[in-house]
Amino acid sequence: MFTGFFENFYNFFINLQTDTVIMIIWGAYLALYIAVFIANMCSAKIKRASKRPFLSLTNAFTALTLSAFLLRYELVPSLSVSILFWAVGYVLYGSLCAFTKKSEKRVPAYAVQPSAVDTVIPQQPIRASKAEPQAHVPVAKNTVRLEHAVAVTDNLLTKNLAKSDRQELEKLKNTLAVLKIKGTLNPAEADILNDNFNALLKLMAKYNV
Repeated sequence: MFTGFFENFYNFFINLQTDTVIMIIWGAYLALYIAVFIANMCSAKIKRASKRPFLSLTNAFTALTLSAFLLRYELVPSLSVSILFWAVGYVLYGSLCAFTKKSEKRVPAYAVQPSAVDTVIPQQPIRASKAEPQAHVPVAKNTVRLEHAVAVTDNLLTKNLAKSDRQELEKLKNTLAVLKIKGTLNPAEADILNDNFNALLKLMAKYNV
């Protein structure tokens, strides 16, 4: 049954005029190009999509053109016409690509959003005056910053942190607790406090807190 159907289909195809077959093939290809071109101009989604499927379609229609010409002509002229058809199809493919809109790559924003910590923690570390190397930083200047930093540290510890970041944060929290208990800080301890504030800011920016 299958063999008989194949023979009938083959005889029908052979009996068709070569010009008719070629007109059908080329007409279908041109109709598809026009449809894709209009869709490309009207739809932003299609405009951003890859046009490689149309190139594959061009290759398929080139093979059909070669088959149709081989029904009547020799191999060399059939190949010549098929190559010319493929060249025209490639130009049409290029015209579609010319109207393709490339997707804009989104650049993630790594800038730290302003937060309450920015109003508490100064941008520049507080350095002790050289004229007073033994000066101590009063506890009143650090209490607010320490309490806020400890609260932020506790908040960060509830996040899904990397192992190294969690270890650093726990160490930072212990240091802040010691400095908070000590109260009055000498210049070296004030520098340690500021370094810990800077490390905390980096972790806040990394985990968007």
